[in-house]
Amino acid sequence: MSGSGRPRTVRIGGREYRVILPSIRDPRLHVAAVLLTLQALGQTVLGFRLSVAQILACLAAGALIEFSVSVFKDKTFLWPASGLLTGNSSAFILRVPGTVHGDWWSLHGVWIFIGVVAISMASKYLIRWHGRHIFNPSNFGLVLAFIALGPRYTEPLDLWWAPLGPWMIVAYAILIGGGFLIAWELRLLGLELGFIAGFAAFLYLALASIPDHCMVASWHATPMCGLELWQVLFTSPEVLIFALFMIPDPRTVPDGPVARIVFGVVVALLAVVLLGPTTLEFWTKTAILGSLVIACALRFALTRAFAHLEPGAPAVNRRRTFWPVVATIALVLLFTESLPVAASLSTHSPQPAPELPDGSSPTVVLNVNSGPSLAAWMTSAAGAALPPAGPSEPVAVSARIWVLPPIPTVSIPANVTAFDPSMTPQRAARMGHDVVLDLIVESEARRSRDSKLASTAASGDALKEFTDVISQDVSSGTIIQKTYSFDQAGLGLWLPKFSTQAPRLIGVTLHGTATLITRDASGNVLSQTSAPYSKSWGLGNFPDAGSAVIVNDYTDLTPA
Repeated sequence: MSGSGRPRTVRIGGREYRVILPSIRDPRLHVAAVLLTLQALGQTVLGFRLSVAQILACLAAGALIEFSVSVFKDKTFLWPASGLLTGNSSAFILRVPGTVHGDWWSLHGVWIFIGVVAISMASKYLIRWHGRHIFNPSNFGLVLAFIALGPRYTEPLDLWWAPLGPWMIVAYAILIGGGFLIAWELRLLGLELGFIAGFAAFLYLALASIPDHCMVASWHATPMCGLELWQVLFTSPEVLIFALFMIPDPRTVPDGPVARIVFGVVVALLAVVLLGPTTLEFWTKTAILGSLVIACALRFALTRAFAHLEPGAPAVNRRRTFWPVVATIALVLLFTESLPVAASLSTHSPQPAPELPDGSSPTVVLNVNSGPSLAAWMTSAAGAALPPAGPSEPVAVSARIWVLPPIPTVSIPANVTAFDPSMTPQRAARMGHDVVLDLIVESEARRSRDSKLASTAASGDALKEFTDVISQDVSSGTIIQKTYSFDQAGLGLWLPKFSTQAPRLIGVTLHGTATLITRDASGNVLSQTSAPYSKSWGLGNFPDAGSAVIVNDYTDLTPA
């Protein structure tokens, strides 16, 4: 190997290769240091649903691809800083549903992580113009994966990581401080500020004019609408990662300072326009990330359009930019005026809108200066308060009286109250009561082989579970009586089965003992068995029911 004073080289098999070692002054190492620090916080205190093995797979894939290309194409042994950064960025944002925080060596969906990194690196080497790659590599691969695979197989990092506390303040300090320092070093501070200011302004214009534009997120109990959604998006740590570490890639942004500021504003404008029709967190984040893909495709045109405004440009040429600037302002205003139209599309989705238990939307009709007179109203109200007219003879009445076993105090974990601050001990106790009541009704429905009775205690998948055992009893010619005793009850928070960024699920978990008495058709006892009981149930409501009914079995779902 050659000594210092000239480029390092090494000779292998009669061929000379350059050697490029890492430098502490390389900004890519600074970005990697910030992201790895945030990854460490995510693995320890912020609850990222990402394993260490998935992170290492991304780093290894990016490094191996860049190192191989440099050796075989450029005859260079180098420290693969770009490949490591692409792998790190991909791992930081990409998630695969089913990965649980704390399962650090899980390889679940690792092929998706490696595939995204491979596509990202391929875009760097194959999609080029004038010797430069067009797209930010990790951004391009992530957007392609989210669009192609959808929320069943992929998801971006949550827009909100954890409740604001000491560790989130530390994360914000590292994120913002590191982002601005690196931008200052790379002379990209104007680009970042252009995006942040533009995103705040355009988003406010869109959401203020359409206050019922809502977004449903896994970490929030109710849809977020209007100015609340503006605050969530503007302060989102993931949006800050996008603004401070993904957009300011020196190789995929315009060269001049003026064009860079305009580039940041264009990304912000595209982000708000694209997220207008979205209602789910998954597509909101995909829209924001997708804005950079479009802006990168426009990068060279922006550079030419604003070249005359750059410092050092001839004065005679600066006057020629009047009409391009006017046209640009007009285009921005046109897009801004279209934001309410784009945002209004999302209000037609049933998912974030309030609805009645039967799925229909409530309708309120306002009548002004109409209605009965005061005297007529008082007469009708008094008449309505009287007992209804009926037969003079007593009427036979039959009703079931359900005797419930003792119900322990329903515990409320911290993650449930963090997700739904409106959860109270009274509400939790009511949920526990309703689940136990439904189980007692289900037990009687099974004993009496009454599927209609079972439908008063359950619906959907839970009802099928209850009626299936009734059918089995009928087929076997047995009658089964089931009794319960409970020693623990508590609420729990679960991730949905196929899309962990859909709203999380709150259910009731019961622990105790279930006793089965099996009888033949004549009522003779054939067997009696007792077994530990531990199941988690989700509740819904029927419009005509006084209590909630069981709708789903959450026992096998992933805890949130």
